Amino acid sequence: MNPALMSLVLFAALCFFLDTMAGRWWLLAAAESEQRGDRPAERLRRLFVIGFGQQRLLYERGAGWMHVGIFFGFLVVSLRTITLIGRGFSPDFNLPGFDGVVGGFYAGLKDIFATLVILAVLVGLWRRLIVRPSRLHLNLEGVLILLWIALLMMTDLIGDAALFALDPGHAEAGWAVVSSALSGVFAGIDAGTVMLWWKVMFWAHVVLVLAFLNFLPFGKHFHVITALPSVFTMKLTAPAVIGRMEFEGKESFGVGKVEEFSWRRLLDMYSCTECGRCTMHCPTATTGKPLQPRELIIEERDHLYAIAGELQKVGKLKSAGRLDEAKAVAAAIERPPLAGGVIAEDVIWGCTTCGYCQTVCPVAIEHIDHVIDMRRYLMMTEAKMEPALTNAVRGLETNSNPWNAASAAREDWIGELEVPLLREKGSAEVLLFVGCAGAYDERNKDVLRSLCRLMNKAGVDYAVLGTEEGCCGDPARRMGHEYLFEMQAQQNVAAFLKYDVKTVVTACPHCFSMLANEYGQFDLQNLEVIHHSEMLAELLRDGRLKVGRETGKKVTYHDSCYLGRHNGVYDAPREIVDALGLDRVEMPRHGREGFCCGAGGARMFMEEDLGERINQNRVAEAAATGAAEVGTACPFCLTMIGDGIKETDRQESLQALDLVELVERNLVD
Repeated sequence: MNPALMSLVLFAALCFFLDTMAGRWWLLAAAESEQRGDRPAERLRRLFVIGFGQQRLLYERGAGWMHVGIFFGFLVVSLRTITLIGRGFSPDFNLPGFDGVVGGFYAGLKDIFATLVILAVLVGLWRRLIVRPSRLHLNLEGVLILLWIALLMMTDLIGDAALFALDPGHAEAGWAVVSSALSGVFAGIDAGTVMLWWKVMFWAHVVLVLAFLNFLPFGKHFHVITALPSVFTMKLTAPAVIGRMEFEGKESFGVGKVEEFSWRRLLDMYSCTECGRCTMHCPTATTGKPLQPRELIIEERDHLYAIAGELQKVGKLKSAGRLDEAKAVAAAIERPPLAGGVIAEDVIWGCTTCGYCQTVCPVAIEHIDHVIDMRRYLMMTEAKMEPALTNAVRGLETNSNPWNAASAAREDWIGELEVPLLREKGSAEVLLFVGCAGAYDERNKDVLRSLCRLMNKAGVDYAVLGTEEGCCGDPARRMGHEYLFEMQAQQNVAAFLKYDVKTVVTACPHCFSMLANEYGQFDLQNLEVIHHSEMLAELLRDGRLKVGRETGKKVTYHDSCYLGRHNGVYDAPREIVDALGLDRVEMPRHGREGFCCGAGGARMFMEEDLGERINQNRVAEAAATGAAEVGTACPFCLTMIGDGIKETDRQESLQALDLVELVERNLVD
């Protein structure tokens, strides 16, 4: 072909691309450091399952398979692109091993995938221009990229067709069925014209690929480059898990400037595809509130790019170890505040941390961490909080519970019930972690008493901490008050170590998730944490609890976000309902797609005065199933669903009960 021209095109394109990527790299360097290289085997597994395997895209079958077709087709055809670039230097160039049968097989495979990509692009255009799903932004870039991809495939197929018309005996002609069929279009055309077609398609394909590469970093399709690194560096814990914050040497806490995020948060911004999957079942987005997970990331990204020039200087200075200069440059940047400016406070405080956004995001964006980091800044640096949180904060500070009830009253729920105290018993196989709701909320006291009666009946060796128990710290950490969280956590860790606690049972998914996933940050290792639904299911299986079958009554089970989506406990609660013989009917949003009650993320202690109330939305869905009862496995859910039933005047037709109450109701001797 033309080695000089190919060298010039490659040099110009790659220089421009590397310069752009260097700028993006310096932005990452300006951010805070974070280690994301642990457990490489698990990271590789997720890379193949979520990244290459497109697992989360396939949650939505139609659009998912369309994207899978484009993704894998692009990968397959990219080998031909490399080959074409090589043939720009030497006409006989082939990738190593791609001669003979292997080369022919690949040519056929490439043709099939290129055709599939074109078909998938047509489906994509139909969805964007005709169907227009509400979650998609209708913008020029999305249409342009689809057409661009189609042109890449077409130039390859037509180029090969022209080549086979010139050389019918070409080694690949018998394999590449689509290109061979298309070669008939050139029948009767003189060789010079066909040669021109081949050259035009050749150069068009190479230039389109290189132009595509350089366009990617300037729009939402940057994820083509960053998605796989994003998946590889995703958090390996439950989505709700928040990392421990360093206090020493800090002048401010949380994130008040975009570069105070870790580099992984900036990678989130690079990787957002704007697909809108995160908003589909988001409890705030679907009930008319300001927080829209996609818009949160986009607004942060737009702000990042708006000050990119100055932040790149910060990144270069930090990389050179000139930290004081970097700090001075960052301080001199004129910009609005991130928390409360770029991102409105209503948005920051609106999140219920239900985790739906994170578990469906195909590029593993970690939305909750963005929110909590900004809450930490507002709470701990600016001393700003939702006014309704004042009582909860005061209660946590003085009485170790967000209800602000007397700490000495933490055992009052027991009453005359036989509940062993660990300080008196000395040791027990199982610690029943009561939680603040179980100790202080009137409705949930009934649940804990019912649970203790069942544990007594089954002969479980258990005890409670009583007044030695404090709040698990979930509300404090989720509202962004990290210091207050650590106070609560360390108090409980000390009690666990004092009594050599190995196994904990709790009826609260928030306590469950905190103890199981975040107390390890305080060197509390090898603690087995069991949710009460798991324990009850096991007791029923083992025959230690015997129940009758209550046939005919319809029950729908509401998945707690912190039990289901964050910790994968879906089966045990349903096993309990089924063991009772109840007619279990599922709500449309259940299991992995279960809808939040509205109380997570410390929202239990805030007012909900924007849009539709989340709990009422959920109650309407439960009522539509025709069920007479809503089974819950979380004190927050029980409260919110119960309130929603009252607020919508459904007390005559619907009732909220904890699973333990269903079991006790059907208990037989």
